[in-house]
Amino acid sequence: MLLYLSSNGKSGLTDFLEAQELVIKKLIGRFSLKQFVAKDLRNYAGCKYFAIDVSCIEEPLDDFIVALQSFQIMFDARIIPVLSEMENIDCYIGRLVDIGVTDIVTADSIDGIRDELAECLSADGRQRYKRLSESFKQDTAFEEAPKAKEIVKYKWNSRNVKIAIAGTQRRSGVTVTAFNLAAWLIARGASACYVEANTNRHLNWIVNIYDAEKDGEAYPVGDIDCYFTNELDKDYNFIIYDCGELKEPTTIFRKADIRLLCGSILPHEAKDYLQVLNACKDMDIHKLGLCVPKPLQEFCRESLSRDILIAEASHDLFDNNINGHIYFSIIERFILYKKVVKNRQLYDLSPFEQIT
Repeated sequence: MLLYLSSNGKSGLTDFLEAQELVIKKLIGRFSLKQFVAKDLRNYAGCKYFAIDVSCIEEPLDDFIVALQSFQIMFDARIIPVLSEMENIDCYIGRLVDIGVTDIVTADSIDGIRDELAECLSADGRQRYKRLSESFKQDTAFEEAPKAKEIVKYKWNSRNVKIAIAGTQRRSGVTVTAFNLAAWLIARGASACYVEANTNRHLNWIVNIYDAEKDGEAYPVGDIDCYFTNELDKDYNFIIYDCGELKEPTTIFRKADIRLLCGSILPHEAKDYLQVLNACKDMDIHKLGLCVPKPLQEFCRESLSRDILIAEASHDLFDNNINGHIYFSIIERFILYKKVVKNRQLYDLSPFEQIT
C-alpha cells in the first residue's frame, strides 16, 4: 500500500499507479507531520510506501526533518517526498539526504513527476540522490569506534548517580544522547531513568508516541522510566537529566556527578561551544562533538580542546550500542565486575581482566 499525503493541487499525481495494482490511500489537506506521525500513522502501519506532497505540510524544514526521523524510528516504509514547485528545494534535498531519504521527486512537469515516482517505487529506488547519500557518508566518515561483539552484563556500584546532559545549541542531540545512554546502561545490567529538566517538552511527545502509561511517578518508554519532574519514587543506579540547551549552568547541571556537553563543533558553530565552555570553566565536563566530518576532527580538537570526544549521530532513541566506547570511559569507575562463562565455569572479572 502507498499512503499519500497531498494538497488539493497534487492529489492526482499518483493516479497512474492504480493500473499497477498498487493500493493507494490518499489523505488530502494540510497536515502537521509531527502530529500525524505521533497519532495517526499507526492506523497505516502496513503501508510499504509513504509519499508526501511537502507543500501540504505545515512545519518548517527543521521540524519536518525531525518528524521524518521519528517516522524512521517507528515504521519501516520507504519515504517519498514530493518537492515539485517548492521554494528552497536544494535545502530540502540536502537535509533529506543527510537522514538517508533519497527517493525524492523534484520534477515540475506531470510526465517528469510520474517518471520520478515510478523510479522511487522501483526495487532499487531513485539512484540520483542515493549516490549523493553514499558520497555524503564517505565525506563525513567518523573515526572507527570499537564495536561490542556482545553485550556484557556488569555488577554496578552506584546509587542515584546524577548524569546531566546539555547542549550548546538547539537540536544538538541532547535528548537522543540521554535516551541512548540510558538504554546502553540498562542493557548492561544497570538501572537508569530519564528526567526531563528543560522546557522543550519533548518527553510529552515521546510519551504520546509510545502510548506510555503512568506507573507511579514514571512513564515507562521501552525499558526506560521517564519522569517529567525530579520527583522520583524509586532508586536507580543512574539518573540521567536532559538539560536541553545550556546558556548558563543550571543548578541540576552544576550539582550533577557527571556532566556531558553535546554540540556541533564545526568551525562556523564552534563559537557557541566555546561560550558554553567558558560559562562552565570551573566544572569537570565530558565534551561530545556530534557529527564532525573526519577531515575536520583534528582541527576541531586543536582549536577547541584536545579532550573532545567525537560522537556518532543517532536517530534511534533505544540504540544501546552506539557511542558505547564513550559511555564506558565515562562510567567505568562504577563497575564492580562482569560475569563470563568459560568451560562451563562462571568467572567474576574486573572490567579489564581477560580469560585466555
